This record gives sequence, structure tokens and C-alpha cells, in this order.
Amino acid sequence: MNEQNTANQPVETIRDGSLKATIWHNQGENGPYFTTTLAKTYEDRDGKLRDTYGFTGSELLRVAELARTAYAQSIALRREPEPQVEQQREEPRRRGGNTSGYARRRGHEGLSESFPGYE
Repeated sequence: MNEQNTANQPVETIRDGSLKATIWHNQGENGPYFTTTLAKTYEDRDGKLRDTYGFTGSELLRVAELARTAYAQSIALRREPEPQVEQQREEPRRRGGNTSGYARRRGHEGLSESFPGYE
């Protein structure tokens, strides 16, 4: 795939309900590197999906676990010769916590698959 087709596309998105960690491939002076954005998807009044980058106190542990998973995935990606474009990974959802209507309709899952015994 040429550079033009893969520009600005995430390498992977890891989800926990309405929360997500998106891993991006970048090129720098010292070679390739990966960055991660953490966001929460919500539906606005007009029914459009939007992202916000602020989290409630009850979401912070879930955000931390997403960051941990993204960190491990970034290490694995650095070891690969060429990153793959956009792999959507949906994790099993934890019990409890706030889940938006969007996430309930989409059936997004939590982190117990990545972290055995995490429920």
C-alpha cells in the first residue's frame, strides 16, 4: 500500500465501552514511532458521533487500563517491520461503570481478555 493511502489512518483502535485508545504510526527524523490518543465517543444532540478527551473519575481506571494495553501493543508494533493499517479490536466489557447509549448499541467490550482475571 502506498504512503498516500495510509496517511492519517490509525494502526489500531482498542475499545472499552465508549472509551478508546487509538494508536498512530508516525515518521520522525530518527525513524518510525507510535503515538496514542485516548478519547471517549458520545452522541451529540444532532445524533452525530463526537469524541471528547475529558474523563470522569469513574472512567479513569478504565482509561489507565486502555493506556496499558496500548503501551504493550505499541511495543509489539515497534518490533514489526511494517505496521498494519487499522485493526479494530473490541475487548469484552467490564461489569459496571457508565456506558453511553452509543456503546450499548454497539456492544463494545472491556479489558478482561487482555488482562486475565480482570473483572
